[in-house]
Amino acid sequence: MPAYWLFLTDPADYPLERLFTRDREVWDGVFGTAAQKFLGQVRRADRIIGYHTAPDKQARAVLEAVSDAYQNPELQQKNWVVDLRGVQLFPRPVPLAELRSNPRLRQMYLFRLVRPIAVSPLTAAEFNEICRLGGLAPAGSRVLRRARLCTSPPVWTQLSFGSVVGPAGRGLC
Repeated sequence: MPAYWLFLTDPADYPLERLFTRDREVWDGVFGTAAQKFLGQVRRADRIIGYHTAPDKQARAVLEAVSDAYQNPELQQKNWVVDLRGVQLFPRPVPLAELRSNPRLRQMYLFRLVRPIAVSPLTAAEFNEICRLGGLAPAGSRVLRRARLCTSPPVWTQLSFGSVVGPAGRGLC
């Protein structure tokens, strides 16, 4: 069963759109103790919400871990990194103000902190609510999973009914 995460990035340093131009990318540059603790828990197939910090301050994409966390080979000191791939950009980025005002997201780990950290856990319900707000899932959907389409990259489907969330008219392989 996958875990769910929120990864923050400065769009000036690493725009999330870059993940969609490559098969996979090493997610590094995370040095805070708490964020490193969580990054070390990331496992292959975990689902991630990619979030741009200031000036955008918005959730922008669904990402997927394509490796377990591993020691950064470029550093001597303990430092976790993980390989990611972009799954889907949100049709509608979700601003921080909307995330904060949503009653279903009030208990998000990120909002309980005085200062945000680069990696924080999400519940399945929080992950799905952010996807819904971003235009990727209908209201009331359950945990999203990847499905392979015959003619396009993976999209997300609902476990409850198996209906495709994404381009219409394409069958599942």
